[in-house]
Amino acid sequence: MSEWHPDRAALQKFLADRLTAAETRALQRHLFLCPACEERLIGLLPAAHGAANGAGSEGGDQTLIRDVLAELRAGRWSELLARERSAAPELWRELAGLAAAGRHRRVADDPRFQTWGLFELLLDNALAAALAEPRQAEEQLRLAVDLADRLSPDRYGRGAVAAAQARAWAYLGNALRILSDFRRAEQAFERAELHLSQSWLDPLDEALLLELKGSLRRAQRRFGEALGLLEDAVALYREIHEPHLQGRALMKTGLALQYQGDFAAAIACFRDSLSLLDGRTEPRLVAASRYNLSNCLFDSGRTDEAAALIPETRRLMEQVGTPSDLVHLRWLEAKVAAARGSTAEAEQAFREAKEAFGAARAAFDAALVALELAALYAREGRTADVKPLAEEILPIFRSCEVPQEALAALIVFQQAAEREQLTLGLVEEVTHFLERVRANPDLRFRDDATA
Repeated sequence: MSEWHPDRAALQKFLADRLTAAETRALQRHLFLCPACEERLIGLLPAAHGAANGAGSEGGDQTLIRDVLAELRAGRWSELLARERSAAPELWRELAGLAAAGRHRRVADDPRFQTWGLFELLLDNALAAALAEPRQAEEQLRLAVDLADRLSPDRYGRGAVAAAQARAWAYLGNALRILSDFRRAEQAFERAELHLSQSWLDPLDEALLLELKGSLRRAQRRFGEALGLLEDAVALYREIHEPHLQGRALMKTGLALQYQGDFAAAIACFRDSLSLLDGRTEPRLVAASRYNLSNCLFDSGRTDEAAALIPETRRLMEQVGTPSDLVHLRWLEAKVAAARGSTAEAEQAFREAKEAFGAARAAFDAALVALELAALYAREGRTADVKPLAEEILPIFRSCEVPQEALAALIVFQQAAEREQLTLGLVEEVTHFLERVRANPDLRFRDDATA
């Protein structure tokens, strides 16, 4: 923490709304990091509030900050939240029995549902569902967005409501990123940034937005932007002494570096993240970071080191991982087995992963696994075994919302397989294109300059 602390005059100017915008933001940030200065500010509230009333500044942002701090001083804010959190599960049970449209109408029309406690519960539900059921998470987050818009500024303060709106839009953007809907994810993050700029700038909210937007940029393969955003998030988490969150952001930094091809830096990030993550807070993240480290070691050609980490990673994943985590781990086990020449083991693992991704309608992952299995067959001259793969994967692609050019690339793959003219080069070309078109739907298959 910085050694600088605002003096009494600066705090009084802050409460009277007589600082510049930049000075106000700097002081806000300091108050979140320095409980002693926050206490000094609360101690100035009565005199400053009266002076501000006399100066006619009621209605400004500083008045709302004063009101929130006054609530904190009286102890009513924590009591209010405790009551709302206690009531939230029953409110959600009422909503859960309704269709989606009915939930939105109830939240819009009935003030009983317009509480901070229910808003928090919706976010928690959505975060729990994000990886395994991203469509369900999207629906709950859209309900949270509607609810945040109806939180009372008089009850919670304008800055707090803006922070809730920013958080809901940021999590919605992340859910859309998981669903590979990058256009709508981009729009959601724009809304989140707008609301954050109008909020009482909590460094946790700011860092969270940077972290989630960094994940979007990584998925879009805009690696330079992703690394810049994630670096800022890591720095903020470090500044406010949140080692677990710092480890989470470092894990995402490692992913961006790995996808960019900087394996050495990525491996270092994953190792650093494991030293910071708190397994009691989010045990799944520890398992995920171990998986990421193993996967990156494999991508860098260090197959034996990757294989050595897999048994412990599987043990953790089976305890705390999601079904999706376990399928990705099975995919890695298939790749390791193939690299070690264990063809039968690799084939079985590839097939299990492909079937699981197909059942989950994860079209791109199912296709990529099928292509890796096709490459295994091509290397062994088993071109006839490739035909069923194309026949199995095309229906999944046609049933999902995927770019037409991705489907076109798979049709080329299918036609070559049917004629038993498939080459390893074509398999690698189609694989590389699918990885790129997932992030950039406007690419054309044969026009892709990197294909």
